Amino acid sequence: MKKYIGVVRLLNAGEHQENYVSENNHPAIISKEQFEAVQIEKKNRSNVVKTDDGVKRKSRKYSSKRKK
Repeated sequence: MKKYIGVVRLLNAGEHQENYVSENNHPAIISKEQFEAVQIEKKNRSNVVKTDDGVKRKSRKYSSKRKK
């Protein structure tokens, strides 16, 4: 949610086909660098993988936990 860094997406009031992105709309809660670092970590911990066949889950339930 980019709301944390002051970015909002506004929808057209009519058909919702168009949307507008407003940066610096409100004060950011965290820095853009922190936000991007968290998004990278979330992606690394996710067990969802995009393949040519579509979106699939990894075979292990908890991808961030490793066997010792």
